[in-house]
Amino acid sequence: MKNLILVLIATLYSVVLFGQYEAEDEGLYSRFRPGVAWFYSGLTQYDEGKLRKYDRLMVDIVYNDFYGDRDYFSSPWQSIGFNTSLMFDVVLTQANTVSFGWGIGFSHFSNRSNLQFTRDLVNNATTIADYPIGFEPAKSKFGANYIEVPLEFRFRTKGHQHFKFMIGGKIGYRLNAFTKEVYRIEGKNYATKHYNFPDSNPLRYGATVRIGIRNWAIFGAYYFSPLFTGEGSADLTPISMGVTLSLF
Repeated sequence: MKNLILVLIATLYSVVLFGQYEAEDEGLYSRFRPGVAWFYSGLTQYDEGKLRKYDRLMVDIVYNDFYGDRDYFSSPWQSIGFNTSLMFDVVLTQANTVSFGWGIGFSHFSNRSNLQFTRDLVNNATTIADYPIGFEPAKSKFGANYIEVPLEFRFRTKGHQHFKFMIGGKIGYRLNAFTKEVYRIEGKNYATKHYNFPDSNPLRYGATVRIGIRNWAIFGAYYFSPLFTGEGSADLTPISMGVTLSLF
């Protein structure tokens, strides 16, 4: 997984160049066109003088929670994950107020709820419960990593310092899912990590929304796909909320 993240970071930096904009006409146009996400829509090459594009590399820092067998906002505040998205901004209007975004992304879901996940390999199910009293770990975590395709319609006011509203969705494929437990014994920490849920859902899909000004936005994602699919498994479906920084 570390190698995958390094490859993604290297790819992002190899296809995008930084620079200052030379803008005219209320900031709609620019002579500086960094990266392939400027020169191409993803299907065809752009003409010279195309409208300025925004929100092509976005990073979300999010609080992760579940709904279903768990109440909303019942997870600890340390349940922090992140998403990264490299996207094309396909301008749809002459005034540059509407566009369509699509691309590829990576997501790390992290939840710190003190839950014991039990794998039932006979019945292909996964259940949750509180740890027995006296056997609670010092820390516990459920984590999952996804490769995703984000899609969104983008509405914004004119100019570089614009107000924006984005609504869309994304579908992702699970790379792995795991639980991690840390026990403290005689002053030392001992960590164990377990994979291979018998009924882990390989797909994740849901709706997303962003509201903000220029580089910053409030982000929310409401997923419709449960984490586990087995009959009798825990009913847990992820949700995420946080902030988005658009680097360019």
